[in-house]
Amino acid sequence: MALVPFRVAGAAADQSLETRTFQIGGHTLSIRQDPRGSGALRTLRPTSGDAEEGAAATSDAGSTGRSSQRGEGLEMVGLVVWQSAFVLAEYLLRAPPFGQWADVRAVDLGTGTGVVAIALALAGADMVGADLPRVTPLARDNAAANCRSPLHRMQIVDHAWGSPVAALGPRPDLITGADIVYEERCFEDLVATLRALAAPHTLVVLAYRLRGRGEAQFEALLAASGFAVRQVPTAALHEEYRGGEYRVLRASLLDP
Repeated sequence: MALVPFRVAGAAADQSLETRTFQIGGHTLSIRQDPRGSGALRTLRPTSGDAEEGAAATSDAGSTGRSSQRGEGLEMVGLVVWQSAFVLAEYLLRAPPFGQWADVRAVDLGTGTGVVAIALALAGADMVGADLPRVTPLARDNAAANCRSPLHRMQIVDHAWGSPVAALGPRPDLITGADIVYEERCFEDLVATLRALAAPHTLVVLAYRLRGRGEAQFEALLAASGFAVRQVPTAALHEEYRGGEYRVLRASLLDP
């Protein structure tokens, strides 16, 4: 998974936005993000161009942007790329859960900058990316910049966890989420959305960094809400992510 350092989008562009180019599963993504708007620049480090170190510059911002604020400004955290997006997209593209993507309808909750949704759309999935209205304009820009072929099925929808899911369309085959397990006060709403959106055939795949932010409580709540939950063995992840810092969960309804 190759990664090049930041490049500014251009003199005429919004100078709060920066563009990074990524290679994921054979696809090239050009992603604009807003580290200034998200507060991530408080912890950004110089990047080396290496996938782990380069992408970690935004992921490590979670210690400020997501973890320590205790809910303050959480509506803005989707404006930067988080490392778990690479963990999840690489895992799914390397081992498609249904064998192929052409007939798969998927919803990416908390899509943020759209990395996971765009990567799966480029692979052939019929994608819906969902996030808060403050975040979706950036995701829409990224979707438009990357999904240019009529064969790319990609839309971005405003959605807050716990609200009705009708705008997300028919119940999908796959629900994804990257780094959306970080704020305990949101767990019940997130699980309510997963429960409302999932069908008997739906697979839920979530990836997140372990920050000591109640991840075990989330997994227990998900199980108590009628999902069969299992952790993906770290050996099944890309070799760069097998140190135990990142977790991928697979879940499906037990009692639809």
